[in-house]
Amino acid sequence: MSIKINLGTWNSVFAVPSEVVDNGLKFADGVKLKVLLCVLRNSGKDLTAEEISACTGVNETDIPEALEYWVSIGILHKDSDKYTPASEDSLSSDSKDFAVDLSDSKHKQIHKETALEISNDVEIQKKRFTVTRPQKPDYFFTSQQLAVDEELKILVGEAQSALGKTLSNSDISTLLMLKDTCGLAVDVILMLIQYCVSIDKGNMRAIEKIGVGWADEGINSLEAADAKIRRIKQMNANFSKVSSAFGINNTGSPTKKQLEYSNKWIEDWKFSTEMLREAYERCVDSKGTMKFNYIDGILKRWNSNGIKNLNELSEYEKSPKKQTKRTSSYDIDELEKINTLDDF
Repeated sequence: MSIKINLGTWNSVFAVPSEVVDNGLKFADGVKLKVLLCVLRNSGKDLTAEEISACTGVNETDIPEALEYWVSIGILHKDSDKYTPASEDSLSSDSKDFAVDLSDSKHKQIHKETALEISNDVEIQKKRFTVTRPQKPDYFFTSQQLAVDEELKILVGEAQSALGKTLSNSDISTLLMLKDTCGLAVDVILMLIQYCVSIDKGNMRAIEKIGVGWADEGINSLEAADAKIRRIKQMNANFSKVSSAFGINNTGSPTKKQLEYSNKWIEDWKFSTEMLREAYERCVDSKGTMKFNYIDGILKRWNSNGIKNLNELSEYEKSPKKQTKRTSSYDIDELEKINTLDDF
């Protein structure tokens, strides 16, 4: 007697660890899943990045990043530039004997440039997202999620109303990345979109850039987002006061360093418009142009000596103790040589 059971396509199956779904699926986009499934399907083989790319259609430059993600989840183990199962318990016997080799110099460089800075602890990863280059979901994964993810549907609808346009699949992919990969709450993303619209940056590129920055800072509540926006507005207002004192207009977006200078001069050192103007004029008289770092040196010296208005400055400069009263040991001209990149 003989028995034969034909399972059709089920005759050829391979195991997927439960951890992939339990801990890894929420933060995994289509690229990461494609790479992992290809690796698990080819157990017993030594795969190269070229072979994975040919199998999945994923660009070779994205493969190391995807593999690093599964290392962080505990599915794979990395030894030098070889990836193997994380432990004997991680995979079934059908999927234990595989290895991915990225040992050649080309892939070492690719891996170095694109590797995710992901925490080994998944819970920490949910709270704080740090990445050198965010990986957006592909077209098919985005379309699938839009069909089944109610939060994403709401987010897309609200975003379209706020931006006044129909979002493309690429736009929706960005929102999905901010929600699932970066871990931002839907209401936080909507607040971010409203903020970008309010500052005339209602485009998806700006929303993505600022959103990834918020995720990296751990801003994932309405309270934290509101505090961040208030802080940004205050720093911009401080810069506007400085620009007005210096008599400069149409400067464009200030640099991070210029915002920090302005905030320090006004909020920390409490200098008035007239004192800012005086420092500006002295800088121009001495250097022939405006230099933020040189002005900072002047104001730092005045602040160290308790000088807050023009009368105090006049009295200080008339004092015979002027030369001995300086508490700062740095040289403004030397500082100028060091910080030349801080200026306009």
